[in-house]
Amino acid sequence: MPSYLLLLSGLRVLLTVDLDVETSNFIDLSAPEVIDYKDPCKAAAFLGDIALDEEDLRMFKVDRILDVIQRSIQTFNDTDAVNGSLSSESSRNDMSPDSHGQGFRRRRRAATSRPERVWPDGVIPYVISGNFSGSQRAIFRQAMRHWEKHTCVTFIERTTEESYIVFTYRPCGCCSYVGRRGGGPQAISIGKNCDKFGIVVHELGHVIGFWHEHTRPDRDEHVSIIRDNIQAGQEYNFLKMEPGEVDSLGEVYDFDSIMHYARNTFSRGIFLDTILPRYDVNGVRPPIGQRTRLSKGDITQARKLYKCTRCGDSLQDSSGNFSSPGYPNGYAAYVHCIWRISVTPGEKIILNITAMDLYRSHLCWYDHVEVRDGFGRKAPLKGRYCGDSLPGPIVSTDSRLWIEFRSSSNWVGKGFSAVYEAAACGGFITKLNGSINTPGWPKEYPPNKNCVWQLVAPTHYHITLLFDVFETEGNDVCKYDYVEVRSGLTADSRLHGKYCGTEKPETVTSQYNNMRIEFKSDNTVSKKGFKAQFFSDKDECSKENGGCQQECVNTFGSYSCQCRSGFVLHDNKHDCKEAGCDHVVSNVLGTITSPNWPDKYPSKKACTWALSTTPGHRIKIVFNEIDMEAHLECAYDHLEIYDGQDGRAPSLGRFCGIKKPSPVISSGNEMFMRFFSDNSVQKRGFEASHSAECGGSLKAEVKTKDLYSHAQFGDNNYPGASDCQWVVSAEKGYGVELIFQTFEIEEEADCGYDYIELFDGADVKAPRLGRYCGSGPPEEIYSAGDAIVIKFHSDDTINKKGFHVRYTSTKFQDTLHTSK
Repeated sequence: MPSYLLLLSGLRVLLTVDLDVETSNFIDLSAPEVIDYKDPCKAAAFLGDIALDEEDLRMFKVDRILDVIQRSIQTFNDTDAVNGSLSSESSRNDMSPDSHGQGFRRRRRAATSRPERVWPDGVIPYVISGNFSGSQRAIFRQAMRHWEKHTCVTFIERTTEESYIVFTYRPCGCCSYVGRRGGGPQAISIGKNCDKFGIVVHELGHVIGFWHEHTRPDRDEHVSIIRDNIQAGQEYNFLKMEPGEVDSLGEVYDFDSIMHYARNTFSRGIFLDTILPRYDVNGVRPPIGQRTRLSKGDITQARKLYKCTRCGDSLQDSSGNFSSPGYPNGYAAYVHCIWRISVTPGEKIILNITAMDLYRSHLCWYDHVEVRDGFGRKAPLKGRYCGDSLPGPIVSTDSRLWIEFRSSSNWVGKGFSAVYEAAACGGFITKLNGSINTPGWPKEYPPNKNCVWQLVAPTHYHITLLFDVFETEGNDVCKYDYVEVRSGLTADSRLHGKYCGTEKPETVTSQYNNMRIEFKSDNTVSKKGFKAQFFSDKDECSKENGGCQQECVNTFGSYSCQCRSGFVLHDNKHDCKEAGCDHVVSNVLGTITSPNWPDKYPSKKACTWALSTTPGHRIKIVFNEIDMEAHLECAYDHLEIYDGQDGRAPSLGRFCGIKKPSPVISSGNEMFMRFFSDNSVQKRGFEASHSAECGGSLKAEVKTKDLYSHAQFGDNNYPGASDCQWVVSAEKGYGVELIFQTFEIEEEADCGYDYIELFDGADVKAPRLGRYCGSGPPEEIYSAGDAIVIKFHSDDTINKKGFHVRYTSTKFQDTLHTSK
């Protein structure tokens, strides 16, 4: 027989068997009279991993237990053992037979005489405390599903139920009660080193109503207890129960039970046996104490205890089928079958009855199939069916369905057959707006999920995705759980971003009229997941450029017209007119064109552009096209670029003709451009792009200057895949002082991903002052010479705010390089 069922009492369980856990390992007889009997750590006494409260002690033959305890204590004291010691006060307590003014007489009860200890309808509500990790929670749920798969016991998340179990982490280790303790919650403690699948299955066995197998009354016919090898003070853990205290329900002794002690449990040495089978099975000494899975005997015993129907099954696969007994050859009279379908939390079940031939009666009183939307016969009724008319698809509200088949007539029909499948997460969505979320939302998403949503809007529309809540398992490269957003419907479409962790992604707008969102979770940590809204908006610019003469910019719910360089928007908001020809440009990125581009520029025109960018960065000009009157020295029509704030700065080049010049880069954060055309030949002109370029040579002076990690510091995080190098130099006789104002760079133990490096000299061959990431270097850094190199590197994954440093020249310090 697999293990002991609760038959009588209500015992509480404290696991101290061979599980290498920290637990109490003696019977504590000094417990107070008033205890919280729902906490097994406050038990009045322990028998191995079973915690006993005062009610339990009254039900047992307590003088028998106390006698073993007293002998255990005496042996324990004689050997001066230290593990699980009991003081002399422990044996003098209020739990003697007379301490309550009445004698303790063992109450002999049969399994059916204490129905309050069996969970009604086999439904066990549960709560998992918040101090467990996602991987531990996954193990608990796997263990519960293991019991559900092989029995008719069902575990549900507690809502309003009065009696339920609470997974907790208690100081007494792994502990539980045996059976239901009505009137409130009862703890099942999964302590240190107990968060293993087999151990949790074992503990849940106690919750369901099992005792340990080796304590059944007939155990001496099957195992030998080697008392000389038992730890001093632990003999009481090998007591056997009386026939009136447990009920074996007619099952044979089960060496393979997950509730059986291992051969060296409570042994004085790991290689000394304390309990051994007395005979071979099929010529082999049977192993005992497995913590892998339920045995056949465990399953049979539990099904008997909870009166599971012989017909039916617990179905946990993502799809499957089932049918009435004998289908299609006919079913017998008075058949009763129950199928419980349970799929991954967060998914729904689609059930289709594919064939049906049952006796037809008014309201289907006799032979019928009944489908309920939940975990038991009290769940809401989806429908009761009979005759030969097939119902349409039946969709569950949650992740469970309960199907019952009964026959009470002598009419012989073929019966019925059905198929089911879990509705996959994700889907193909054509609504203009709506919301999506991870499976199980707002509870934790399940492990090993792969959900793909494909959003399609009408032609000329764009889709915008806005995350309301975002919380997934995260690491630097989103290796474990993540969300990918793409423009398009395939896995190789343009990627907008790959997101994980707890930082809510920015709003994403598709490039075209479709979007692909993919969510993946691995088999370990689970988090809350995400909830997002999507909106579809018509792209007014896609048709005839929105009526704009030059550039059309789509916005959510509207659009606007813009003009190219050299033009301003007309009062009608659609056309463009020529603007003045002196421009101030401070955008980090942009395009500069000659007047009237791409048409011919006018004659006798002089235009200027004064460009500036973030301090510590340079301006880069890249010519996209150039078509100007040619001359060897560009004496006629030309474009000249200066390395400074006006035309008095050094010239970086004068350009004309049709050959595209190489990119032009300023030495500082300012650049000046001047375009000139004479009164003769006109061409198309030029189009050039400007951007900010990091790095360069900086001059440290007495006046403090600023340097930023990237040009859009404060507006956006630094870009990925950056490599920047600045050389900050002072006049001879002066050093360089750096004062960091802001520093926020991706953190890693060795600063191997994103970092800045400082070198005490004019190049990277100089002595290195350090490599910094995370919260950064000390606030102040001084050079030993007249220059410092600042090198900044970022990889292509995590981006942070960046850094802001002020630099100045200072007289040489006779101190260390850094100070706080």
